[in-house]
Amino acid sequence: METTEKRLMDEARHEPVKNVFRLGWEFIIVNRTLALMTVAAFVLLTLLELVPIVGLAASVAVGVFAQSVQIYVGRAFAEAASIDAFLSEARLTTLSTFLTRYQAPAFGAWLGWFVISMGAFIVWMTLALSAGFDPAMLEETIADEAQLMALIEAMGLSLLPVLLIGMLIIYVYPIAQGRVILSDTFGDAFKAVFSVFLPSVWKAAAAGEYFRFLFVFGLALLGIGMLVGMAMMLLFFIPLLGPILFALLTAGLFYVMFLVMAIASVLARSMVEAF
Repeated sequence: METTEKRLMDEARHEPVKNVFRLGWEFIIVNRTLALMTVAAFVLLTLLELVPIVGLAASVAVGVFAQSVQIYVGRAFAEAASIDAFLSEARLTTLSTFLTRYQAPAFGAWLGWFVISMGAFIVWMTLALSAGFDPAMLEETIADEAQLMALIEAMGLSLLPVLLIGMLIIYVYPIAQGRVILSDTFGDAFKAVFSVFLPSVWKAAAAGEYFRFLFVFGLALLGIGMLVGMAMMLLFFIPLLGPILFALLTAGLFYVMFLVMAIASVLARSMVEAF
């Protein structure tokens, strides 16, 4: 629903890329305890994924938890009248709040993205099998660049529309996730995920402001990701502690990414849809 009230979201659109990273970082800084507890929870759930029997449940929990964090932060950003109100909400947030406040839409969103991921996998495997791919040779095919390129070449033009649709889904993902974040129920969040296939969303995504934001935001993510990735690889030169520090920092980076993507998704949606 469109509103004429003052909103932090509207102010953030003046320098969108800068404000997305700034607000995400400040959410972390004003509540460091929450950041540490959330990262610890992600690490614990990830370790539980390795345990037989409970691994599947832990895997689902990780996905739902990630959506819960994004929905909470995204809604706090969308509803804040000012940066002070946003940071005040951040200070009051607890791990329990992350876990419980938006469980229903978070599960709906996770299920929706899971269905799309499985659909993409089935399409990919169908094309690969039709091109002569042997599932029993999966590891060898992935490890051997020549075999992998031969498989892609065998798929030929049939792969082109799949790749184009995949790129389009990635391009409109922030709009769909912005809809997810502002959903109130399991069903609404589940349906919001599939808005990536709506022609109206594709048309809206052609807006100049949205394209410019996503282009610069994507370049910023790529650049930061490359620098951080290279720096983190140095950790493996530290005996024993290196891999452990790498795992912990990776979990921390995922938390930062969840916050940044939540804010970016709501901001991106506001550029093409009034609410």
